[in-house]
Amino acid sequence: MRISTQTFFQRNTTSILESQARTSNLNVHLTEGKRVLHGADDPVAAASIQRLKQTISVNEQYVKNIEVADAANAQEESTLGQMVNIMQRVRELLVSAGDGIYSLENLDTVAQELEELKEELVSLGNTRDGNSEYIFAGYDVDSEPFQVNEFGTVEFFGDKGIRELQVGSGVDAAINDSGFDVFMNLSSGNGSFNSTIGANNTGSGVIEQGVVFDPSIASTFQGEEYSIHMTDPGGGQPNQYSVYSIEAASVAGNATVKLAGVDLNDAAIANVNPATVYPNAGSSINIAFFATATPGEFEVQINGQTSLPAIYDANIATAQQIAIDGMTIEVEGIPTATDSYQVNKYIAPTQYYQDQSIEFNGVRTKLKGDPLDLDVFTLSPSSNTDIFATIQSAIDALRIPGDTDTQEALRLTQLNMAQLELDAGLDNIVNTRSRVGARMQTLSNQTSISEEFKLVSQSAMSKLEDLDMAQAISELQLEQTKLEVAQQTFVQLQRLNLFDLIR
Repeated sequence: MRISTQTFFQRNTTSILESQARTSNLNVHLTEGKRVLHGADDPVAAASIQRLKQTISVNEQYVKNIEVADAANAQEESTLGQMVNIMQRVRELLVSAGDGIYSLENLDTVAQELEELKEELVSLGNTRDGNSEYIFAGYDVDSEPFQVNEFGTVEFFGDKGIRELQVGSGVDAAINDSGFDVFMNLSSGNGSFNSTIGANNTGSGVIEQGVVFDPSIASTFQGEEYSIHMTDPGGGQPNQYSVYSIEAASVAGNATVKLAGVDLNDAAIANVNPATVYPNAGSSINIAFFATATPGEFEVQINGQTSLPAIYDANIATAQQIAIDGMTIEVEGIPTATDSYQVNKYIAPTQYYQDQSIEFNGVRTKLKGDPLDLDVFTLSPSSNTDIFATIQSAIDALRIPGDTDTQEALRLTQLNMAQLELDAGLDNIVNTRSRVGARMQTLSNQTSISEEFKLVSQSAMSKLEDLDMAQAISELQLEQTKLEVAQQTFVQLQRLNLFDLIR
């Protein structure tokens, strides 16, 4: 078989080019320090490396989210801490003002400080973060959440949303708390009842908070508003108290009806007041509304006894009192014809004495002081309130004019309820702060997890793609030697000529 000179040239040229390519490729790998630069280097390893790179990239985003979440929670925690300090100061002021040793001027000074503290709370509630976003506004971060209206009432204009960031696989972290949940969603009074005394009371009686001591019984009467009515039986006998409640029976309108007074000394009281008490038959009293010929005006009947010629005028915006045979109700709002309410009698007239504990329907309360005839004390089911309204209620109580026993009783009762609400509000802020601290601890733990995961992933990727430098240098030297041999061989082949052999 003949092998032409051209074939020798082609083979040597190809060998040299391939060796040069391998040498160049080894130089590139050495420069990069990587074993796998292209899929062709190791297809299986390349796929694994790509997956690890994606995982590391996602983990790096988790780390960035953790930093953002940690900063947001740290700012909220600091803000809540300042609020706790303010609330504790408010509580100190209420306790000292309730001691009964301050003059009216001193009480007004306390009220002024409370106003300043209230303004500070509003300002803290409108705290912004580094992006000028309101931290307590929920999702509506561009709207100022707490605004004071023309009546001095603080209103919430944010929403209830809680923003979250993903900080790990299947792990989300909240970066805010809604101001509604922190400041606005509180219960009045002690959470079960709100205690008040009648505006027309003349004695010095004070009512304490209503406590549920038997939930199984109290739940049966849930939603009823209780009232304790004082009566002077005459003849030098001690005053007596009786207990009633009022509840909606069949109501389509939006009127608010309260039992404002029971005069057991009225000559006609037997027409509307039952002789027996619950659960005996005939222990309830029916209050009904009937439309008159004039729009918005209603006849009121109590156990069939009419209020006419007196009527309730729904066109008048303020509350109105209507008395029928010694029983007085207070009505506000717009009823609908045939609306009816039920008054239940729970305790018949019972002798009152100082610091007496009064129990009914699984509920317990206590009266103090010297209540007089026709004085009334009310336990209303707790409703929604907010921390700003609570402070304002305390301010209003401190500014009740006069220092008579009756005015002191009204002031003290209102301050006691404000203090109960304040304690609940303070607990809510402290609990929120604790949750923020727990979130920050979770973020710290997640940071450690992310860092450890990153190290493991980088180690696995390093094993797949990093170059064995000693082996690569050895291979490069060997390839360079092969290249030199191929080049020298090619030079020798170029010199093959018959004329060189002729002597």
